Amino acid sequence: MPITFSPIKRREFLTGTFTAGLLAVLSPKSIFSDEPDVRQTNIDHWVFLSDTHVPGDPQKVLHGQNPNENFIAVREEILKLTDKPKGIVITGDFAYLEGKPEDYAKLVSLTAPYTEKDIPVYVALGNHDRLNHFFAAFTQFKKENSPVHNKSVIILETPNCNLFIMDSLFEDEKGSGYFGRSQRDWLAKELDARKEKPALLFAHHNPEDLADNQHFWYVVKPRKQVKAYIYGHTHVYQQSIRDNVHLINLPALGWEFQQGKQPLGWSDVFLSENGIQLTLNTTDKKHPQNNDVRQLTWLR
Repeated sequence: MPITFSPIKRREFLTGTFTAGLLAVLSPKSIFSDEPDVRQTNIDHWVFLSDTHVPGDPQKVLHGQNPNENFIAVREEILKLTDKPKGIVITGDFAYLEGKPEDYAKLVSLTAPYTEKDIPVYVALGNHDRLNHFFAAFTQFKKENSPVHNKSVIILETPNCNLFIMDSLFEDEKGSGYFGRSQRDWLAKELDARKEKPALLFAHHNPEDLADNQHFWYVVKPRKQVKAYIYGHTHVYQQSIRDNVHLINLPALGWEFQQGKQPLGWSDVFLSENGIQLTLNTTDKKHPQNNDVRQLTWLR
């Protein structure tokens, strides 16, 4: 079953700490409103994360980073937000390297403060995750409730957009992703039933690393309500466009591979019917991309 969220009012949002920065970059023709008074529209506030790679061992360090410490530091920043987000979307590799039960046990503990604050966490599983271990730990998600066999998928219905959390985990392969025909058919059916609002698709893999990339795009391209595909996997923060669909590659949180050149962090996100704004919050506050703000308007 889809999950539905109520809107956040502009006047409520404008009381928050994000206000000054937002008003500085928004014009009367901003992505949030075509009206001079930006307070007249609703917005959706979310947090996006990717590639957390949390191990069961809290002392584990890889590529010079401790993923547990990074996760905790970011969590504390998110919990201090004046305007509580509607939820958190993590585009896979949620667990460390092999998706072991102890990794997910640690993640249950680390995400508990979100649960206590009534901030739901949704995960698009990646190649380092394991489906059965994830479901065994996160019992609020029932494997039998997923509309796609052996996949973890969900639809989040918000006032301005529909968010499709998909599953590109391909356990038979080391790094490639795969949606599969049943998930692609499900996506096509559910998109066709929801033409009235923009659709954002979330998965772990970049399109080039999907074994069924071409078949997946056959579903996406003709359905104009699809405005963005949001993913992780590469540990690179970047955006591009394909057939007027925004491809948003979220930064990793666990570690990066370019000796500090790529940011680690989380995205503070605001959605409207016209587009998306992402503000990057890096773990290293001296990183040149800390507080980087990107506004993308829907192109079709």
